[in-house]
Amino acid sequence: MTAPRLFVFLFCAFMLLTSREPPWADAHVVYDTTENLVDNARIDVRLDSGPPWFYAHRDGKKYGVFPLGNVVAMVPSYLAYKLLAKIPQLPDKPTFALAAHFAPSLMMAAACALFFVIARRRGLSRGWATGATMIVAFATFIFIYARSPYSEALQTLVLMWLVERTLAMGERPTTAGIGWLAVAAGVLVNSKLVNVLFLPFVAWYVIDRARRNGQLDRVWRALPLAILVFAEFSFVVLWHNHIKTGSLFDSGYQIKNGVFSGDLFAGLYGFLLSTGKGAFFYSPPLVLAVLGTRTAWQRRRAETAFFLSIIVLSLLFNAKFRHWHADYCWGPRHLTAITPLVMLLAFPWLPEALQRGRVRLRKFAVGTLIAAGVAVQLLGASIYWDHYIRVLIAVKDQTGAGGWFQEHLSHGHYIPAFSPLRGQWWMLRHLVHDDGDLDRDAPWHSIIPYPANMTDAWTRVRLDWWPLEYMQGTDARPKVGAALLLIMLSATAATGALALRRPRRDEERQVLPAA
Repeated sequence: MTAPRLFVFLFCAFMLLTSREPPWADAHVVYDTTENLVDNARIDVRLDSGPPWFYAHRDGKKYGVFPLGNVVAMVPSYLAYKLLAKIPQLPDKPTFALAAHFAPSLMMAAACALFFVIARRRGLSRGWATGATMIVAFATFIFIYARSPYSEALQTLVLMWLVERTLAMGERPTTAGIGWLAVAAGVLVNSKLVNVLFLPFVAWYVIDRARRNGQLDRVWRALPLAILVFAEFSFVVLWHNHIKTGSLFDSGYQIKNGVFSGDLFAGLYGFLLSTGKGAFFYSPPLVLAVLGTRTAWQRRRAETAFFLSIIVLSLLFNAKFRHWHADYCWGPRHLTAITPLVMLLAFPWLPEALQRGRVRLRKFAVGTLIAAGVAVQLLGASIYWDHYIRVLIAVKDQTGAGGWFQEHLSHGHYIPAFSPLRGQWWMLRHLVHDDGDLDRDAPWHSIIPYPANMTDAWTRVRLDWWPLEYMQGTDARPKVGAALLLIMLSATAATGALALRRPRRDEERQVLPAA
């Protein structure tokens, strides 16, 4: 099967290209909870820093407000760190940072493998399904959050699992299959509580398809098991809320004016079309999904309606989220989980469109979109994006421009001159030329010509690739350890890449005429 080979290849590729940064911001809170869970079987937080809305307080203890599923999902990373820490050639700090990316790489690779499975179910050939998976993995910002220990990797994996199980149970419901669908639903809610809103669409699709196929009785027989399984996962949510806040229904989020008090239309514009956070700027191949939606609707109406219901609902509640922009992060972070789902709408239109008139022009246009997507991901991975966000804050503080404030960087979201895409390229050019005079050609000078001191930002800027963290200092042992890890990951990724070609050759042999 190709899906397992894809999984191995993508996991190794993501780890090979991963970041040198340890968990930051809310990822730091989650990871600290994971450490405490593994070491002491406790789920309180020991950190002193971070915004107050990251924490809930009860009985003299501090807890991260984030769902427990995110904490459990990072256990493989912490166990990998404890294992690697036993190798004397590997220094602690770089190894801690590297191991933190083990779990997100693992989960994003699995999410992409599930994308492949769904693409095959939608009728794509093995070659097209593999190519589409590579587009998702390396030409959308899935790549960025595969190399960053935020909760998006878990949310993407579980949403793809939920969709795959829903489609499978719509075609051929079984008691065991619906039980696993309930598990996926329970884990999804434990990764992000508001995801419970997706579940009515799941139930509608399974029941509607089973009714049309004359298999509705199988769904009703499995329903008690599904309810029991989901109730167990719901109990985990309620128990975690009670531990944090003393209330079953209070998760601990304390955001001024309410969690979903944001401006809906400003958030929607920001998510889709703004130069600072627009999904089409950060994942150019998503344009193909827009072009393919009509064909998807005509060919697979129920399935497409199911996809669109999740996509639209996710857009709406994330746009209303007070901190929809998710600063300090790269691109529309809160849309990461639905990105593979959106890309599925490009099929079956895309393969057919490339065979109609002006084939070379069409292939060139699609190739340009994919190349732009890869370029954007490499740009985002070149320097840790937090540095540019801090530059914007420094400029805001020093110029005193009206309407700017730290936790809602509207100048970075909506004004092209402040776009992180432009700013990241500007910082990368200075880094390559070792030019610390950042203010000389700052991209916003056409709007705000006042000088700003960015010396502190310049001292932090560095290429964001994990082997470079091991190369610091004169001790040869870390360099040897990093080289061995690099060789191991490279060899495994290369082996996986070669293995992906075997099924295609096998298929070709099957259609060759007998000698």
